Amino acid sequence: MNNPTILFVLCVNDESMFQACFRQLALLPAPHGYHVEVFPIRDASSMASGYNKALTHPAQFKIYLHQDTLIVKQQMLLELIPLFLQNPSLGMLGVIGAESIPDNGIWWESKGCRGKVIEYRHDTYQLLSFETVHEQAGPRDFIKAAAIDGLLMATQYDIKWRDDLFDGFHFYDVSQSCEFIKNGYEVGIARQQEPWCIHKCGDHFDADAYEKARQIFLANYQ
Repeated sequence: MNNPTILFVLCVNDESMFQACFRQLALLPAPHGYHVEVFPIRDASSMASGYNKALTHPAQFKIYLHQDTLIVKQQMLLELIPLFLQNPSLGMLGVIGAESIPDNGIWWESKGCRGKVIEYRHDTYQLLSFETVHEQAGPRDFIKAAAIDGLLMATQYDIKWRDDLFDGFHFYDVSQSCEFIKNGYEVGIARQQEPWCIHKCGDHFDADAYEKARQIFLANYQ
């Protein structure tokens, strides 16, 4: 074991939200022999450029997490790390995503959406679930995916985030999914008996910035 560290990486622009997230992370038990560190990145110009700052850290296991994501599954790390160790081909794992990417690049419009998360929008908590009982009891502990959502992206290998293409806060996650697959790794969505995360999504959506990133994605990946 070269570096028994589990590193949580977060881009931070809201300190109160980050502190709430940090308090949850501090409560998570780690597998025997491991310890947890938190790497906050402030003043990042984009998600990709911010996340690239963590690549020099020697931790094998890095979990890229939105500051508005709360880990509510206390045993998450006790399930996640053995899952990686038992599946060396699994490069990256998320909690929600899609088995295929539609031609328009918008993963949540795929017919193969999978996973689950508790969303908090418009002052309301709601379970977003694409899993069936059959899928929860599948032969593997993860569902092979083409893309995962950026609210939680856990990795056991380091691949550079495409900050040369994506200078904002959209499509860094789908492109990174494609990069892992291009490099010969599997991308997966965890089979969750109960949701691992609450995502406080917020009600604002920058449609213009999203569309700009979508066109860049299509030009480079589809």
